[in-house]
Amino acid sequence: MNKWILSACAFFVWGAASVRAQQPVLRFGSDKTFKIAQFTDMHLDPSKPRRLAEAEKTFARLDRILAAERPDLVVFTGDVVTGSPAEGMWRRLLDTMAARKVPFCVALGNHDSEQDISRQQIGRIVTSYPESLNALDAAGELADRELEVLGSGSRRPALLLYCLDSHSESLLDGVEGYDWFRPEQVAWLRDRCTARRTANGGRAVPSLAFFHIVLPEYLSAWRNPSNSHIGRAAEDECPGALNTGMFAAMVESGSVMGTFVGHDHDIDYLVADKGICLGYGRFSGDNTTYNNLRPGVRLLLLTEGERGFETWIREDDGRMVDHARFAEGKITEIAVER
Repeated sequence: MNKWILSACAFFVWGAASVRAQQPVLRFGSDKTFKIAQFTDMHLDPSKPRRLAEAEKTFARLDRILAAERPDLVVFTGDVVTGSPAEGMWRRLLDTMAARKVPFCVALGNHDSEQDISRQQIGRIVTSYPESLNALDAAGELADRELEVLGSGSRRPALLLYCLDSHSESLLDGVEGYDWFRPEQVAWLRDRCTARRTANGGRAVPSLAFFHIVLPEYLSAWRNPSNSHIGRAAEDECPGALNTGMFAAMVESGSVMGTFVGHDHDIDYLVADKGICLGYGRFSGDNTTYNNLRPGVRLLLLTEGERGFETWIREDDGRMVDHARFAEGKITEIAVER
């Protein structure tokens, strides 16, 4: 059962964000659990009949996962609609969320605004749905978000979720490659974690972060054989061209226990480093772009009061892949019953 109700509330955002009067409130259920489904790199593309047919498979996957897993929240981590005309694809996707009454949050990828609608237009579409937990910043784009998951019988947050914009391509002359987190975003995250710790009596509130482009620290963490890990990398990671210290801020905060990205379609690993689980989702689209892993969706199951989580990938045939637990800074595989 979805553990949320509609209530008048406002969330902290980076920049001057507009927030609708009514948004879903996230809460741990009576069983003390909260489930998140991460869909990444769906690459919905209506530009040709063949690509549209592939998008139909992706829409069917979304509906199957919502029906079977019954997540309390869906996070889309970028490269959602990557073909034109884009508006119809966005609305088709979010109409499904509305029909299922599942709260969602969108973090854009590097390809989403390359189509026939701008980031501002995408922002207006996404925030027009009552199930959306997004808000607009001062520029009219999707703002960075801090979302509260309240305790099952409490008005206080037991978990925080950060949905962050990792931007697109470098706009700096002489620097090629993918974009990076702005220093003000790093400062915002640090300030929010500090404020939450203070409000919580000096104890950090556990949190997860979701965004599209991988942090540079993923590379060294995955290549360090002493780090616990699970999953696979069938291509090289493609991080932003500059490192502005987001990972350092997360480690120093004592709050962030996991980050989940997309962007690199042939990677789905988890690796533990410095007390944080650096994770990828599983490519959730179909044959509208490159992919060599079976499409799937990452699920995360959190238990109220525990600093850690279980996670797995659900593939189309129902198989659970890479079931693991992250706790005490380590990843441990959970045997899957056959």
